[in-house]
Amino acid sequence: MKKFLSPLLAILLFSACKKPGKIKVCHYDVASGTSKTIEVYPNALAVHLAHGDLLGDCPAVLSTTICDQDWMVKNLDVTTYRNGDPIPQVIDPSAWVELTTGAWCYYDNDPANSAIYGKLYNWYAVNDPRGLAPVGWHVPSDAEWTMLSNCLGGYSIAGGKMKSTGTIEAGTGLWLSPNTGATNSSGFTALPGGIRTGDLAIDFSGINRSAYWWSSTSYSIDRAWSRQALFDLSILDWGIGIASGEPPFLKNNGMSIRCVRDWNANQ
Repeated sequence: MKKFLSPLLAILLFSACKKPGKIKVCHYDVASGTSKTIEVYPNALAVHLAHGDLLGDCPAVLSTTICDQDWMVKNLDVTTYRNGDPIPQVIDPSAWVELTTGAWCYYDNDPANSAIYGKLYNWYAVNDPRGLAPVGWHVPSDAEWTMLSNCLGGYSIAGGKMKSTGTIEAGTGLWLSPNTGATNSSGFTALPGGIRTGDLAIDFSGINRSAYWWSSTSYSIDRAWSRQALFDLSILDWGIGIASGEPPFLKNNGMSIRCVRDWNANQ
């Protein structure tokens, strides 16, 4: 009987001590500048998600379908136009504010922010005829942003359905508390990447508090339409200047870019 119990006991002890199964996440690799699928233990999952990794295999989670639109779930993070020409990186704020051609920067000029939030681009990069988005994708128009907002129940609640969940204070996310209404039920996974204001007094603002994305739609010689989501509201809106009937943001502001897939009439 003892001879039988010893192996059985060893098996039971081994089973009890086994580590829990790993979970697949889509992880951005800073060294290679690409996303790849890795496996992590459950107790490390929250940390990975808080730093912008996505749950699941990369091919399956790098885009999400919302109504009839396919959206990327990460902000754009490129340094060249579609044809391979380089997009200038501009660090100096006095040079940035004078630009009328395309440029990009890291938030706060810190490369560490790129892996999580992507890069910030002025609107002139969006409008460059060489193309900013990868082949098969484009920067959404104002009408396409409105379509997304309407699909998610209207601008007053759409932001909550798009924002990644969790808060910095709880160690579970990247948004400041209270991260109002955040469910990410759309799968959009909006992250609070902030803005480059084009203001020499306040060069960068809003990281962990707000997300800003350009549209491809121009409004005037120096303004263009965009969208923003905020840590303390559920909205997805055009900004505080909308009451005056014009977008509040200037084309030399630096914002995130979220791409939508080209529509194919044959699909």
